[in-house]
Amino acid sequence: MDSVNDPDMTLVHVVICGGTPDEWASMDTAAWRERFAVISGGVGSVGARWVTLVPHHGDQPGAAALDALGSVLASTGKVEELELPSRRRWVWRRDDGLTVAVDPSPDGHARFAAVVEGLRTSGAAITEESLSAALLHPVENEPDLALILGPPDIVPTSLVWELAYAELVFLDIAWSDLRPLHIEMAIADFNRRHRRFGGLDS
Repeated sequence: MDSVNDPDMTLVHVVICGGTPDEWASMDTAAWRERFAVISGGVGSVGARWVTLVPHHGDQPGAAALDALGSVLASTGKVEELELPSRRRWVWRRDDGLTVAVDPSPDGHARFAAVVEGLRTSGAAITEESLSAALLHPVENEPDLALILGPPDIVPTSLVWELAYAELVFLDIAWSDLRPLHIEMAIADFNRRHRRFGGLDS
């Protein structure tokens, strides 16, 4: 069966993992607009609805650095900050509905712990469903594909939850070098695979 038409291979949510918070902070408005154009251009041909952008690794940015990042993202004209407990996340929305969630936390364990604490203090039940919804918000689907910009022998510190079910594609390129072609290559690799959803081939 052609994997592009295989319902198990529908690509709805792509995670792109690259760079560091310091690299992100060094980008100006024009650079972020270009990055959103690269991302949307790369996933646009497959009809994906969601992209989550996380750093590969790095130091957790402080409040001042997050405020500065938020200001630059807002200056792109299509970004808003979400109101979330214990963490910061922004979303960029294209007119056709494609949404890019920008999460600057380089520590997936810390992000997971913050979400658990947020659910606990709110009195919400902590279940797999509530954890997933809170971790991914506003994204409504678990990741299908995680494109990791870096060497294939280094698992990024930012991914914890996303590693469970997503297909991983490594491209050993720098964050600043990401182009639509790289995303298209990762999607082509995804389309050649048999999804295992966290399992192993027998």
